[in-house]
Amino acid sequence: MNGMIKYGVVSLFTGLFGFLNAQLLDNSQGKAFTEYPFFNTRFIKASKIKEIKGSYTFKKQGDIMRQTDYVYVFSFDTLGQLTRHYETAAGDIVNDTVVRYYTYDGSGNLLSLRINEKRGFMTTYYTYDDQNRVVKEEVWRDIDTLHSLLAPDIERSILWNSETMTYEEYPSQLKRKRFNSYGNQYFENTTTFDSLGYLVSTHDLYTITRDQYTTKYTYANKGWIDRMQVVHNIDSIPLSEMVFAYDQYGNLTSKQEYKNGVFTTEYQVIYSGDTGMLSSVLIREVSSNFISIIRFAEPVFWE
Repeated sequence: MNGMIKYGVVSLFTGLFGFLNAQLLDNSQGKAFTEYPFFNTRFIKASKIKEIKGSYTFKKQGDIMRQTDYVYVFSFDTLGQLTRHYETAAGDIVNDTVVRYYTYDGSGNLLSLRINEKRGFMTTYYTYDDQNRVVKEEVWRDIDTLHSLLAPDIERSILWNSETMTYEEYPSQLKRKRFNSYGNQYFENTTTFDSLGYLVSTHDLYTITRDQYTTKYTYANKGWIDRMQVVHNIDSIPLSEMVFAYDQYGNLTSKQEYKNGVFTTEYQVIYSGDTGMLSSVLIREVSSNFISIIRFAEPVFWE
């Protein structure tokens, strides 16, 4: 077992690019619209997509739609791998920009994730074993006094933390132990699979405090993940929950987020009927009914 959710059944894609068995968004691990890469690299590579860019429109309850200059941008290499994702939004004093950079090894494993923070970046580096499992994580503080977010000029880097992992394999289970910078174990994760190889649950245990978190996964008829629930200790109400929906081809069409049983955020994903590319994403904050709409332009392609 490699700890990845098995993506059981894929579908025909009949868009402009005309190749089989691919969706634009990869939600096989429930990571769509998180800080981790969530685009299907095969789709992006085959389509020779270099950049996907959207712009924000906001709507408050009782107000009109208001267009903005804020952007939401994904950049890819020629292998279809996400290399940069940045977005701009209104801050308390000035506009805020959040930018993330990604690098990979020859097997497509994520080698580093760099996120801007104050006048610099926080970068996590990952080391893998011969089974593509993370065995070491290092967090570095990258100093960039020029604050060059979209073209980093790193003056120096300082190691902030280093942790290691070991693995034990059992029938239908994979156990991962995590050790702090002193070499002491503080965390244990147990991943359980069903007879078809689908991820059923993960159980996180903090070995000192005995604090526990269990994530449960369920799937739709065609093998697409449709629900993730995180339960803290023995609480009856999930700490968090995500519910997903798809079209007949397996393209993600909605994501609903719940916190402590309360519906908080809704994502609606709309695709172009001509190309299958992203057309827009609607994000609704349920409590205030505030809606953010990201409208996407035609992609930029590699020549």
